[in-house]
Amino acid sequence: MEHKAKLARVVIGFRGLGLLRRWPLGDDAEAEEELRTMADMLAHRDELPLGEVFDLESLDIADGYAAWSETYDTLPNPLIDEEERALRPLLAEIPPRDALDVGCGTGRVTQILSELGHRVVGIDPSDAMLDRARAKGIPATFRSGSFEALPAADASVDLVTCMLALTHVMDLGPAFREFARVLRPGGTVVTTDIHPIATALGGVALFRRADGSRAATANHTHWVNTYVRAITDAGLTIERCAEPLVDEGFKVGMRSEEVRKAADVGLTGLPLLLIWVLRRSE
Repeated sequence: MEHKAKLARVVIGFRGLGLLRRWPLGDDAEAEEELRTMADMLAHRDELPLGEVFDLESLDIADGYAAWSETYDTLPNPLIDEEERALRPLLAEIPPRDALDVGCGTGRVTQILSELGHRVVGIDPSDAMLDRARAKGIPATFRSGSFEALPAADASVDLVTCMLALTHVMDLGPAFREFARVLRPGGTVVTTDIHPIATALGGVALFRRADGSRAATANHTHWVNTYVRAITDAGLTIERCAEPLVDEGFKVGMRSEEVRKAADVGLTGLPLLLIWVLRRSE
């Protein structure tokens, strides 16, 4: 499905969110100034830069990741940059053993795990993504597979990773049950994802193709209690939960100056990512 995405909607929307977050105890003078800014933007929303409109194609997960595979490793992605900044220290704490990287995509985290000394198998449902991963020459094995039926034996790995992928599944339960099934006693699960507050505010997997056209795939909103229920029902124990916030590092990666300014008003300090470190009991 094709959409006409107008810059004014996201810029004014972010600023409106910032205004709401500061009501009713924020500075009255600042609120009035922000209202005047928004009124001026509304009056000129059809003029550049706010009037910029770009075509956006909505794709399902399979078609979306097949298309994204062409540019996934080459174009900037501030969400991934922020995620890796939080993720790398966590992974560095885990002794190198047998690891399963679920939703491995082009092998981004598979490569990190391999560099840390793990023996890694990467699993992904997208053949296009797996082709890119295999072409990198990472010392790992790559297999096609789904979250609901991982191509791995029971109790066969010590570490399961799943990064920025669970937002694309409808039901978290089957995925976490599979993570628990393939883990050896005492094994670890590390997952990251876009935070449910971000998806509830309209966060989607937005990307550019090689020809410069834009496309997006939808994200499902899984609230924290939904994660907790799926995790505990699978017999896993929560060891750590982290919620990295929107900060300057994330906003710097935004291409539009207008969007950056609006994000500074509306998004700063909101949770951006949700990270879990889990354990299977001995």
